[in-house]
Amino acid sequence: MQTGDFIDLLAWILIILGSIIIISGIASMFMRSDYQSIEERRESKGVILLGPIPIVWGYGKKTWVIAAFAAITLFLIVFLWRF
Repeated sequence: MQTGDFIDLLAWILIILGSIIIISGIASMFMRSDYQSIEERRESKGVILLGPIPIVWGYGKKTWVIAAFAAITLFLIVFLWRF
């Protein structure tokens, strides 16, 4: 088996494993909400670093903290990468 074949096989295994984890997580979320009568509030927050610009989505009171953390982290990574 050549090295390129091994890397391709490993990539496919990771893609399939990740898909199974995502699907099982979604399924467990739906099954859990069917059995509970209490309404839950879920918050979603995230950051995509596109160059020097952090794109922040979500809602909540402290979303700006995520944006500031992402900007500082990106600055440190770029600064350390250069020197």
